[in-house]
Amino acid sequence: MTIVDKNETRTLHPSLDIKDNILILGFRLKKDDGKDVDIYIHRIKDEVYITEIPGFNLEDGTSISIEKKKRLLAKLSQKWSANGLNKFMESVKDPFGEQLPKVGLYNKIKDSLRLYVEFENEADYSILTAWIIGSYLFPMFSAYPYIHIKAPKGSGKSQCLNFILQTAFNAVKARASLPALRDTVDSLRGTYILDQADCLYRINMEDILDIFTDSYKRGGGGIRKMIPNKRGWTVEEFDAFGPKAFGSIAQLPEDLRDRCIVIPLIKSKKNHPQINEEDTIWKEIRGELYSLLINHFQYISSIHIFKKIEYKENGSLLGRQLELWLPIETILSSLSVPEEEIEISKKRFLSRYEFASYQSTEIEGAVIDTIISLMKDKEDIVLHPKEIMEKIDSELFEEEDQFMSQKKRSTVVGRAINKFNLATSKLTRDSQGERYLFTKDHLQKIRDSYFAENDKKDTPSYIEEKTPIQSTF
Repeated sequence: MTIVDKNETRTLHPSLDIKDNILILGFRLKKDDGKDVDIYIHRIKDEVYITEIPGFNLEDGTSISIEKKKRLLAKLSQKWSANGLNKFMESVKDPFGEQLPKVGLYNKIKDSLRLYVEFENEADYSILTAWIIGSYLFPMFSAYPYIHIKAPKGSGKSQCLNFILQTAFNAVKARASLPALRDTVDSLRGTYILDQADCLYRINMEDILDIFTDSYKRGGGGIRKMIPNKRGWTVEEFDAFGPKAFGSIAQLPEDLRDRCIVIPLIKSKKNHPQINEEDTIWKEIRGELYSLLINHFQYISSIHIFKKIEYKENGSLLGRQLELWLPIETILSSLSVPEEEIEISKKRFLSRYEFASYQSTEIEGAVIDTIISLMKDKEDIVLHPKEIMEKIDSELFEEEDQFMSQKKRSTVVGRAINKFNLATSKLTRDSQGERYLFTKDHLQKIRDSYFAENDKKDTPSYIEEKTPIQSTF
């Protein structure tokens, strides 16, 4: 018997996909008979065409399937227009119509952003503009950074998110729920926007927070969840990888922070106009972004590959920093943004990344310093969290919670021990509770890695804000 597994067929997402130099861009429109129909714009090598058929064969006979499932595509009338698409298809026929992408569209979006929002740093306009453009091309990247608009009330946070809503790919403002995430990211491959992201500190947000934490990477976007329905429970699979923008007053939960580029806002003294969603400028910008996507995704992909090789050879950026910065630099370089502006944007990104990354608290620093001081001349020591807690200045605990009990203070110390793996080994409990073995060499290595910045008095350091109190509402 010959085994055939259709799971091995090359499949593409109906809303947006980029694989092996093939582009699919899908929309929904209404025909003369009043029925909705899906259309797919294909770009394969130099050919661009539109079809209603969810699949095709390549010249070598390879079968390509468009995995529609129950996904509801974006309406062409809302995002672009039939007239705009027809004009684009006419331009494709012009042998002199397609040129390398230029900086004009980038400047147009950046100037529009400046009209509605005031950032504290000029480079933030460059970074957010590149991020918005990149939201149309994100499937070509292995990871795509999140944007975190962090600002007090009345600083224009919602206005900034509204700008992203009008310009980013299939953007939707949604609730922090699995159904909303599925409908936006899996069906539309859209940019998921969560205003009031402070809600992520509420109880029962663990599942969606785990998804946010993993789905900035393509490999972490595949989600399999048990979902309740009228008949009980059912297993649902969907893809959560895609651009996401968060707005909040407080910092985001710790595990989510270093997936984000933080853009702070200050209350502007200017009277910025409110965004009019009906203004034709938004369809105009989106139409130009669709044209950039269809015409130039192959060129931008080649720039991405070149930049990835370049960083691999010079090693100037590594790990998550590189994952998050590479899409931004790819877009900036592809659109011929001046090198000086790219370099300034990169420095700004790195400074904001350090800001977003986890910084140790005073209590955590006090825990490791107290253990080292209790060792005196010894190379190792066995201690209970309570013994360590009793030697720490009580004011540090009171800053966290004025009425913190002795038991809770010991728990805070225990968390710091486990979080930074301070103990060489955990011993059996005794009448005083948990016991840990600490060695001086091990502690010193951890202190040098995580807490050395606290000693640099001349360098301003990011002080972690208090985590908002969890709400049950």
